Amino acid sequence: MRTSVLIFFVLIFSFSGCAQKKVDMDSVLGDWTGESKCVGSNTSCHDEVVVYHFTRSKTDPTKINLSADKIINGKPEFMGEFDFTFDPDKATLTAEFTIPRTGGKGVWSFTVDGDDIEGTLTVYPEKEIGRRVKVTRKKNDKQ
Repeated sequence: MRTSVLIFFVLIFSFSGCAQKKVDMDSVLGDWTGESKCVGSNTSCHDEVVVYHFTRSKTDPTKINLSADKIINGKPEFMGEFDFTFDPDKATLTAEFTIPRTGGKGVWSFTVDGDDIEGTLTVYPEKEIGRRVKVTRKKNDKQ
């Protein structure tokens, strides 16, 4: 009996460390800065310093809007915006869109980890990763 109880507690403590922390939508909102690096075969792609502005979507309160700037000569230049599906249990943001230049599809996928967000742009139909992004919450910007 003692052995069974001991094994039960060992299993409980082992699995509790593996559970991912649920992320609240409000913890994602704010300004984040970092880099968007090119990967894959797109020769016209350029690495960028980026500023991401996450807000609640104006059209769907269950989504998060990303308005993205790249920094050119020290000044922000607007790149675009998307509404992302937010999964608080997985701490993920995803958005599918049509790539204007090619008419193909793209999917942005981000994972939130405290004050860091990492993610990728996957281009279809090739299923090729075109960008890797790492951004950090701007200091003094917790909302």
